Amino acid sequence: MQNKWLSALLVIACVALLSGIGFASACPSGGYMSTYLTPGFSCGIDDKTFSHFIYTSTSSPPGFEIMAGSVGVTPITTPFNPGFQFNAPWHASTLSGVLGRDSFFEFQVNVNPGGNLITDVSLSIGGFGQTGTGSITVDETVCLGATFPACSGGTVRTLEVYDNSSGFLSYDEISFAGVSEVDVEKDILIDAGTNGGATLSLVTNQFSEATPEPASILLFGSGALALAGVLRRKLNR
Repeated sequence: MQNKWLSALLVIACVALLSGIGFASACPSGGYMSTYLTPGFSCGIDDKTFSHFIYTSTSSPPGFEIMAGSVGVTPITTPFNPGFQFNAPWHASTLSGVLGRDSFFEFQVNVNPGGNLITDVSLSIGGFGQTGTGSITVDETVCLGATFPACSGGTVRTLEVYDNSSGFLSYDEISFAGVSEVDVEKDILIDAGTNGGATLSLVTNQFSEATPEPASILLFGSGALALAGVLRRKLNR
């Protein structure tokens, strides 16, 4: 009986090694930013763990902030390209009297042991538009390989998407050598200007992975199975 239990544990360990499974529970689908702000909260998508969430909001005039409980968070589970879609009623206009809204996000992405390194970060917006002097600006700063505020030992890169009277850019992307950690700071600014309006519904972040070659997967799998065999023989002595 003991050997059967040990064998089962070995099988589970091998499956975890082969799939790069982490320890964080799956990121909740259909949730809100307020859940992600719970002290010590972390969650997983594929072989990535997301943690250290921060969110703040201001408005002009005060009193019209987009609260965390109004910001929807949808995990993106696209294979090798996980991330989040944030949705909220970001709106400002001179007609409404709400002249500006500003939302700030921060979170970390870590590759679980045995997972695929991150080689690309993308930022995009959807459900947006502006009139007159209205404008939408989403600025994102990422620390590759370390964490803010100093990003010591890491590399700082920036992304930006926007919509204003001069034109719009709805998608931005950066690629880099693979890293196991990315720290994200994102600022969403909706501004009515002197005579206009702007609306934004969706902001999306994705973190592409360096996918291993089939030969590497086979080699890693063979090594994991060989390790399991060695452990089983030792446990059965």
